[in-house]
Amino acid sequence: MEVLENNEFQKVLTILDNCETCPTFAYAVIENIIEGTVRADRADCPATVLIGTNSGIYFIVGNEQNSAFNRSFRDFHQQNKGSRFTLFSATKEWDEVICSLFENEITQLSRYAYLFNKEKFSTEVKEFSADYIVKETDNDMILRSPEFNQDYYILYWGSVSNFLTNGMGFSALYKGRVVSECTSIFHSKSIVEIDIATQQDFIGKGLAFNLGKLFIDECLEKGLTPHWDCDVENVSSIKLAAKLGFDHPIRYSLFVRK
Repeated sequence: MEVLENNEFQKVLTILDNCETCPTFAYAVIENIIEGTVRADRADCPATVLIGTNSGIYFIVGNEQNSAFNRSFRDFHQQNKGSRFTLFSATKEWDEVICSLFENEITQLSRYAYLFNKEKFSTEVKEFSADYIVKETDNDMILRSPEFNQDYYILYWGSVSNFLTNGMGFSALYKGRVVSECTSIFHSKSIVEIDIATQQDFIGKGLAFNLGKLFIDECLEKGLTPHWDCDVENVSSIKLAAKLGFDHPIRYSLFVRK
């Protein structure tokens, strides 16, 4: 594997565009919105690519029969056993290769990647109850957040300041307490991946839907495409995705180190 220079990242864009389930963070890395690395079988004309964030989240895509690359990938995994290893797979063929390479060292999980269907997105204005105050996510909201706090943004964005410069989000407060939040876990130049969290005692009040709709309205106003991923067992997330206009889920595999 060769580690590409930042000015070479765009060489792998065609490979990413040909994948139906390419995660948003992969685009964020190659567009230098978040820090990460791009490894390829060769720098001049990449055919197999491993994209990683500094927090240990990876995406592998391209020619899965590239034996030299696959051996280097296994060596890379062995050399970094003490760090996080979360791997997004591009295809079922890659699933087989990954299982063969790492055998009992990893656990395979299933997720859905959804497409946003603007025609199914409600244009109805949803008003928040007067009990709630809604604010755009800023440093104060992050400091007060029970879920999307400083550690969250350092993990996924590298720093709070990077998120505040390049990301977006909204928080719902009840009597000064942050009770529901919608944020961009990852953000490329054209795609925004949504993450929503509501405190247990406020679930069922429609806050996640209202914030999600507000967030998507903001995306569309800015010419951005909202993106939704979730575990296949996450029934509440699946139902919320449908309400917000996401459909045609595509199943893919995620691998984590045991």
